Amino acid sequence: MSGSEAAAASAAAAAGEANAGAGPATPLQIYFALASSARAAASLAELQFLICNDSRALLPFRQAMLLRRDARGRWRLVCHSGLSVVDETSPYQLWLEAVVAWREGQAGDDGRQAGVIEAAELPETLRVDWHEWLPEGLLALPLAGPQGGVVAWWLLARDQPWQWPAHAADAALWLVELQSVYGHALWAWLRPRRPWLALKLSRRKLLIGVGLLLLLGALPVRLSVLAPAEITPIDPQIVAAPMDGVVKRIPVAPGARVSSDEVLVEFDDTLLVNRRQVLEEATRTSRADLLQAEQQAFDDQHESRTALAVLRGKLGEKQAELESIARQSERLQIRAPGDGVFIYGDQLDWAGKPLQTGERIGLLADPEAMNVTVWVPVADAINLQAGAEVRVYLHVAPLHSLAATLSETSFAAQPGPDGVVSYRIKARLDEREGARIGLKGTAKIYGQRMPLIYLLLRRPLASLRTWCGC
Repeated sequence: MSGSEAAAASAAAAAGEANAGAGPATPLQIYFALASSARAAASLAELQFLICNDSRALLPFRQAMLLRRDARGRWRLVCHSGLSVVDETSPYQLWLEAVVAWREGQAGDDGRQAGVIEAAELPETLRVDWHEWLPEGLLALPLAGPQGGVVAWWLLARDQPWQWPAHAADAALWLVELQSVYGHALWAWLRPRRPWLALKLSRRKLLIGVGLLLLLGALPVRLSVLAPAEITPIDPQIVAAPMDGVVKRIPVAPGARVSSDEVLVEFDDTLLVNRRQVLEEATRTSRADLLQAEQQAFDDQHESRTALAVLRGKLGEKQAELESIARQSERLQIRAPGDGVFIYGDQLDWAGKPLQTGERIGLLADPEAMNVTVWVPVADAINLQAGAEVRVYLHVAPLHSLAATLSETSFAAQPGPDGVVSYRIKARLDEREGARIGLKGTAKIYGQRMPLIYLLLRRPLASLRTWCGC
């Protein structure tokens, strides 16, 4: 016997022991023993076993069945006398569930009324199987909780027909009381465990609670917004390509300090060297042709003078091209216009890369001149003014914040580094401990003081207005 069966079976034993030595137990004593065991049941399964098995001590029956609603609202057999496990697919169970569903429909408005079910009352589809599954008499007892709803149906079958309601000698009157006890016990196990739903507040307490909520909603708090931030230089100098060419190498490491006139970028000179050699050869040829023409000018002055002018023009053109190549050769190296930090990408990414005139390579910045650039998404923007307080939390030091002051806001939104349309905001760093150009983090920008209810409802109201257009 399982633990639940042993605990439930103790009810009948208690009824016999209560009158040990003084004759058989009376129906009243059996009723009190069963009621006490129902209240002391340690689980729902133990209570159901007690209802279907130990109740035989009060009123003998042949079969007892207990049916409860499932999650879909259909009646299901959950316990049967003499069985520890119920087969959910047996034809007997399906027939019983159909009988209970029919009985519930016949009960009308008074769904708690107990009564005898006879085979002649059933529809033809159910009546043909009666004698295959049940004896002559079947009593249907609805088990209801204090709120009136039927939580289960308790069916009792025996060989003799039931007389309901019966006289006291049949002990059925105590069965009515036991029906009420079982219904309350089942309701206590099956009701939702939400005690806060049953909390009843007095009108005074309700008014006090509403007043406290209103006071809390009117509590002034500071609006704030979180946005990605980056430490950026102040007034950096742009290092750009002075001419069309191919980068040979960048001798300075990214983020390294450089001094004035130090070489930052070197361009490949192969093309210029080849062009200079061709032009030098063409210049020598032009000079030789000009010298020959000058010597022939003594014989034919008119024709030679015309040829001399053409040759002198070609020689001047070649010399101008050589001077242009010489000036371009001087720009093969980009030098630092002052002291600072050279900020750019990776050295290998630039080696061999073709550039056009004016294309940016990097920035030369003063490492001590730093500010914070914050990208505030349009959806999170609040009314910000110059002088607002800003706290910057860098990713390298998330437990430490830097104080800053808002100094500049953009007039129009534009796509940020992450592709989100945002307002670009700049803030002046009041603390620089641990800050370095290029570090990223999160900035918290503080705005005006507003009621707490506005802070809680600002985003929902904005979304609602976008949706409804009012």
